[in-house]
Amino acid sequence: MNTPDALEEGYKIALWKDDPWSPEGRERYNSALRKFKRLTEHPWLKNILSKEKVSLLDLGAGKGIGGVALAKTLKQHGMEVDLTMVDLRKSAVQDGLRFAHEEGVKAEAFQMNAIEAHKLGKFDIVLMYGAILTHFDSWNMPRLFASSAKSLKEDGIIVIEEFDRVHRIFTSGFKDFIIENPKPEELSISIHVGYDLIRGSYKRSFIRMRDWKSVMLPINFRSISTIASTLWFFTKDVDIVSTGINGVYVVLGKGARRLLEPEHLAENPTVLQRGNPWDSSIKKG
Repeated sequence: MNTPDALEEGYKIALWKDDPWSPEGRERYNSALRKFKRLTEHPWLKNILSKEKVSLLDLGAGKGIGGVALAKTLKQHGMEVDLTMVDLRKSAVQDGLRFAHEEGVKAEAFQMNAIEAHKLGKFDIVLMYGAILTHFDSWNMPRLFASSAKSLKEDGIIVIEEFDRVHRIFTSGFKDFIIENPKPEELSISIHVGYDLIRGSYKRSFIRMRDWKSVMLPINFRSISTIASTLWFFTKDVDIVSTGINGVYVVLGKGARRLLEPEHLAENPTVLQRGNPWDSSIKKG
């Protein structure tokens, strides 16, 4: 699991289009508005639109681009929307509230781990927008989904916007060296530095060239089908929606099963506690 400080440094070094006041962030926000406008045509969202008031929980909200865009889209259908945003980074929480206020969206925000978001109550929609799942390893993604499902009202839905990262890597080849921010004054790169077999995370070092500031972050790559099939353990039905952008999809989960609760996954299994595979050749003193 990434720490708030590490994430903060990573977002500063790489151009992850998280800032809604930058040209790149504004375009990402406008793109989100277009995606959600298309999404409201889905039958599951149409059921939500029949309500007068909707509660929306945005997990890994960053500075609010996804959550504010979905809230704005719902408001355009004449609904009252209460937006709750969750993020590990204090600066993101503060900026998310500021952005929501500027866009006329009623919102509150909490600096907390998204895995614990079910403690905030029940919501009509739980949103995960952008690259949030890359920050959750193979053990913590089920915990995230368990918390999300527990956060749903009886007829609620989970909305996950993601990129089919495994397909892109397979078809283009995994790059050891990637330019993260091409702006000459902020040029930054990332390089592959290791792999965590137990957690399934690829370790990448993000480096800003002008001052050699760097941070190592574990990044997790998944296919859309893996995300959807894992979500199926926690919701009664699942669908995949095209966004019109190559490789980018929305995964929907409808109705919580409530069979596997966050509490069931709270304790680490033996292999995580040990941190490496059991090996009979290793003798204990």
